[in-house]
Amino acid sequence: MELLDEHGRVFGIVNIIDLLVVLFVLAVAVAGIALVVGSDESGEPSEQQVTRTVTVELGTHPPDGAALIESGTVTFAGQNHTLTGVYRTPTDDGIRIVAAVRVDGIVEDDVFTTEGAELRYGTVRRLTTPAYTVEATVINIGQTEGIVTTSVTATLTANVSTAVADAVGTGDEYQLAGQTVVTVQDVTRGQTMGDRERLTIEMQFVARDTVAGPMYGGEPIRIGRQLTVATDEYEFVGEVDSVEQ
Repeated sequence: MELLDEHGRVFGIVNIIDLLVVLFVLAVAVAGIALVVGSDESGEPSEQQVTRTVTVELGTHPPDGAALIESGTVTFAGQNHTLTGVYRTPTDDGIRIVAAVRVDGIVEDDVFTTEGAELRYGTVRRLTTPAYTVEATVINIGQTEGIVTTSVTATLTANVSTAVADAVGTGDEYQLAGQTVVTVQDVTRGQTMGDRERLTIEMQFVARDTVAGPMYGGEPIRIGRQLTVATDEYEFVGEVDSVEQ
């Protein structure tokens, strides 16, 4: 049997032009299926990877433990990421730590997710290295690198013991992990009441810059607020009377 008969039909059954049309339609259909399979169910392209800085509260730790937390590779939310910044401030029961972790993930329905683990304000995840493991509470997700700090000068008043009053002096500094976090710029000694004395202290703080204003030791630096001031020699709580930035 000839491939084409005198009427141009393949094996005398299908017209060659009709056959070409059918093959063209099949090719278009296959290409359409491939496009659908290559996208998600909504027809939108797959989510793009993004990088975000996740700011986490690591709680309060003794000095030896706080010194272990440094920039570098960490395991966070079950995956390896980079800790890009550490901010330490003294409190009345230890050293408070806030850290920044650079995390790769996707944003879907306004929720940032890394390898299936959702991260949002208040989310608690483990942050681990060979030297330590701590609970990390998410307090911010943004695009800035590391911890943003700002210099703030504030005047505090405090009723302290005579021993503390004798110890406080202009130029006193407190350093954590090599960073100066507070400097005494001026001290005025006032009224004495028994073994207590009133101090007026002008201090420069290295504060964490937040949308709520500068924060130090977990407290905003605002008039009327009480801040814990500590150095290697003394510690006291003072009330903020004025603030300059």
